[in-house]
Amino acid sequence: MFYIQVHQDHFIARAVGGDRTIRRQCYALGNRAGPTRDFSDIRAQLKAIFSELKTGFSFVRPRALLHFDPVEYPITKEELAAFQTAAVRSGVSFCWLSTWEQRHEDKDLLDMLE
Repeated sequence: MFYIQVHQDHFIARAVGGDRTIRRQCYALGNRAGPTRDFSDIRAQLKAIFSELKTGFSFVRPRALLHFDPVEYPITKEELAAFQTAAVRSGVSFCWLSTWEQRHEDKDLLDMLE
């Protein structure tokens, strides 16, 4: 499972239970004057992140959780749906979305999988 924090202009991603963190700039996230309209750059960044975080070859596609801090990155329901679609089209089998104010810990994320 991958955990991706969405910030104003970048993603911070990691595999749950792993110690490696990836930070990727994505200027398509920075247009907060209105709703995000073009998800092609976001989809490309997510695909690159998922490819880099995968370990080995598997027929099973991983799952992901995208976390949007509601204070730092306020998001609409329409944008949430578009992010979920972009993530699934980028290579994960399922994508949860979170707008909790706190960062998710590995223990909580692993509990979700049970």
